[in-house]
Amino acid sequence: MPADQTERLVQFSRRQLWCVLIFLLVLGAGHLVNLFVPGKSAALVSLPIFLAVFFAMPSPKTNGIGFASTSPAMKALQNDELRQFALAKAFRNGFFILLAYPPLCAIALTGWAVADPLPAVVASGAWLGAVVFLASLLWYDR
Repeated sequence: MPADQTERLVQFSRRQLWCVLIFLLVLGAGHLVNLFVPGKSAALVSLPIFLAVFFAMPSPKTNGIGFASTSPAMKALQNDELRQFALAKAFRNGFFILLAYPPLCAIALTGWAVADPLPAVVASGAWLGAVVFLASLLWYDR
């Protein structure tokens, strides 16, 4: 029984991670459209964000999955060495992206006429770090 419960917890967490990743991708695409076409793209930006929020909302039905931190399935999930290894590699990938991206983005934005380049670099860097972290975690985890 705990192995089945643990597997259901893993499937649920992967589904939630995919939802967050898709939401961040749509949000980032809307931000890029708004960055390069400011003011004229409110409907173009808000519609995909609304759709992403609608589809990425977690399902309230968890099919009897126990989320108590003292349950054996949750303990097994927290102590899984492969999952901890995947988390460590994902954090490393996100960290290196956060280190390398701002100088590259600043160099790239010098040729484009962006109204506020500093907020664009910071916001897109944080977004890219989160996306790389989630994508790496999904890639390395089971």
